[in-house]
Amino acid sequence: AHTVSTIGDLSGRAAGSLCIGASGGICGLYGLMLASLMKMGNDSAVSVVLKQMLWLLAFGFLVPNVSNAGHVGGFLGGWIIGYLFGPGYERSYTLNRIGGGRDHADFEFRQMMGPGVYPAMDKAILPLKYLWYSIGLAICAKPQLRAIPVALVKGILEPGALSGVRAFLR
Repeated sequence: AHTVSTIGDLSGRAAGSLCIGASGGICGLYGLMLASLMKMGNDSAVSVVLKQMLWLLAFGFLVPNVSNAGHVGGFLGGWIIGYLFGPGYERSYTLNRIGGGRDHADFEFRQMMGPGVYPAMDKAILPLKYLWYSIGLAICAKPQLRAIPVALVKGILEPGALSGVRAFLR
């Protein structure tokens, strides 16, 4: 998502600046949700997600020190991963008709998926294992990326040790 975010920096700020926050990751989840909704064919929910992203980008232009590059990069990265590695969806004609069949899905599941739509993991464009293989290959190929898994484990085992906040937690 970093490469996409440096391309997507529309604000004119330096592309190499460091940004802190969770909004890029949250936008990645929005992109993932958009890819899934597009694959389901749920057009009304797709428009809601796109409107929310437009509001977020407008907010980023109006408020100083907000990284639209992180928002756009996270959104596009999430959409690409969701599109390539997310499940495909099948439609059941019988369940699509009102009262046409027994639907054992929960109300929330059916509300989000729509009538007669079920996920089919074997219909993904690429199996999810290829994503993990490519992440592992990138970590092995680039020495500067090898510290990421170590830092993740250290951050989980010793909260605050990486950021210097640990002194304040005592």
